[in-house]
Amino acid sequence: METLTKIYEVQTEINVPIVMRDGVTLYADIYYPKADECFPALLMRAPYDKTHSEFMSYLHPEWYARQGYIVVTQDTRGKFQSEGEFHPYHYERQDGLDTIQFVKNLPKCNGKVGMYGFSYVGATQLQPAVDNPDGLTAIAPAFTNDGYYEDWSYKNGALKLAFLQSWSALLALDQAVRRGKPEATRQLIKINNNKITEEYDHLPFTDHPMVDRHISPFYYEWLEHPTFDEYWKTWHLGDKYNEMKVPSLHIGGWYDTFIEGTIRNYMGLTKTNSNQKLIIGPWYHMPWANLVGDVDFGEEANNAIDDIQVRWFDYWLKEKKNGIMDEPPVSIFVMGENKWRKENEWPLARTQYTPFFIHSKGRANSLSGDGYLNCTKPAQEIADIYVYNPLDPVPSMGGHSCCNAALTPMGPKDQRSVEIRNDVLVFTSDALTEELEVTGPVEAILFASSTADDTDFTVKLVDVHPDGTAINLLEGIQRASYRESNENPTPIVTGEIYEYRFHVGSTSNVFKQGHKIRIEISSSNFPAFDPNLNSFRIDKQGTYSDVKLATQKVYHDEQHPTHLILPIIPRSL
Repeated sequence: METLTKIYEVQTEINVPIVMRDGVTLYADIYYPKADECFPALLMRAPYDKTHSEFMSYLHPEWYARQGYIVVTQDTRGKFQSEGEFHPYHYERQDGLDTIQFVKNLPKCNGKVGMYGFSYVGATQLQPAVDNPDGLTAIAPAFTNDGYYEDWSYKNGALKLAFLQSWSALLALDQAVRRGKPEATRQLIKINNNKITEEYDHLPFTDHPMVDRHISPFYYEWLEHPTFDEYWKTWHLGDKYNEMKVPSLHIGGWYDTFIEGTIRNYMGLTKTNSNQKLIIGPWYHMPWANLVGDVDFGEEANNAIDDIQVRWFDYWLKEKKNGIMDEPPVSIFVMGENKWRKENEWPLARTQYTPFFIHSKGRANSLSGDGYLNCTKPAQEIADIYVYNPLDPVPSMGGHSCCNAALTPMGPKDQRSVEIRNDVLVFTSDALTEELEVTGPVEAILFASSTADDTDFTVKLVDVHPDGTAINLLEGIQRASYRESNENPTPIVTGEIYEYRFHVGSTSNVFKQGHKIRIEISSSNFPAFDPNLNSFRIDKQGTYSDVKLATQKVYHDEQHPTHLILPIIPRSL
C-alpha cells in the first residue's frame, strides 16, 4: 500500500544575507518546513527575482517546502536584492560554491543540498558542480546549455539575434531600477512588452537604440566575441564533464533554444557518471504545456516536472527507494504519436541513419516549384538558383528561439507563408504509405556556391499534413565563413562549390501515414538569426551600406548530392 507523503506547513525568512568570499552580500529567501527535525535543502540561484523563483514554469518554492525540503531562493550577484555588479556568467561558479557551503550548514539542514532551475538557472547549477562541492548531492538543470557560445549566443557562426536582444532587455529592467533611472525603466517596460520587435532590423548591431550600453553592457560584450575564443571557453563545460560527479536530471524541450546543449550535457556526463537522466518534452522555452505554438500535443504533454523533480530529490536527498534509478535513463515525448517513451540511451541504438536527397529540374523555388525529396541519390540534375537579399530576409516562423513567444520566433508554426517565396527552395516527398519515425540528430550535407565571399545557408525540416499544413520540426543555419571552425572563420571564393556539413538539430516525430516530409533551403531566418550582409567580416559593425545581394546555387547531382540524414527508428509491428 502506497504511503501518503506528509505535507508540512511552511515558515519563511526573507532577505537572508549570505556573504561571498570577496565580501559581497547576496540575499536569499528561505522556506522552512515547520517541524522539529532536519531536512535536505533545495537551492535556486536566479537573476530573475527570488520572489517568484521561475514561477512561470515551476510551482512556487513553498510548494517544494511543503514536501519536506528547506528551499533557498537567491538573487544572483548584482540582481534585485543582492549586492555587487551583474556580469552574466562571470561569478556563478564561485558564488554558487559559497552559497552551497552556507546552505548545507543551515541549522535545520541535514547537510544534503540539491539545486534546480531552468535556462540561466541551469547554468548556476552546472558551474559550481564542476568542483563537486561538499554537500551538493543532486541537481536538475533544465532547458540550459553546455556553454554560452554555440547554441546560446551563436549558431554555426550566426548570431542568435532575437534571443540576445530581447533577453538583454529583460535582464536590463532591474538594472535601470537599481541605477535610479525611471525613464529608462519605463522604456524598458515598453521594450519588454513588444517594442523590441520593431528594432530587430537595426544596423549596426553594435549601436542598438533599445539596448542601452550603460545599462546592458553585457550585450555589447557578447558581440565583441563573435568566435569561440578564450572568453567563451572560460565557462564551457565540454572539457570538464569527467570532473563532474553530481547526479543530474537533465530536462529539455524539442522546441527549446538550448535543446542541443541539454543533450550534450547528458551525453558528456554519462560517459563517466552513470547517475544521469534525460527528459525531453515537446515544449519550447516556457511555459511547459500541451499547447505549443500552433500544435496541441495532448494531455500527456502537460507539465509534470515538479512531481518528477520531487521524486528525483527524494531518491538522492532523502534516500527514498522509489525506483526512479531503476527505470531507463531517457524519457522522450514522441511528437505526432504524442506519447512518452522510455529509452536506454541517446541517440537510440536501433537508429537507421538514412539520407534523403533533394531533386528538381532547376526550379525548386517556392511551393509552386518542382522540387521533390526521396532516398534516391541524384544523377545529373540542374542546380537551383535564388537571390538572397539581406534587406528582405526570410521571416522566421516559429522555431527554437527564446524566451517569450510574443517577442521571439518559437514553437511549431505553419510554414506556408514562407514557402511561397521564390528565395526559399522547397523539396517535398510523396505522401507516406506508412508511418515513419524520425528520432535523433539530423545532419545536413549541402553543396552550394555564392557570388558573395560570405553568406548563410539555412535548412528546415517540415512535417506536411494531408490538408497542406506545414509544421516545422527543425531549423539549422551555417555561416559560410564558419564552415570549418567556430574559432577561425575564413571567406569563401565566389562561384566555387563548397560542401557544408552541419548539425541541423534533434527531434522526435512520427510522420503519420498520408503526411509528407519537406526540406526547405534558403539563406536567412530573421529575426531568429542575424541576416548575413554577404560580405566577409567577423565584427558586428556592418551597416545598411554594406549590404550586397548574393546569387546562390544549390547543387544536387552525382558529384554534389545535397541531402539530410534523418535518424529513422523502425516501428514495431
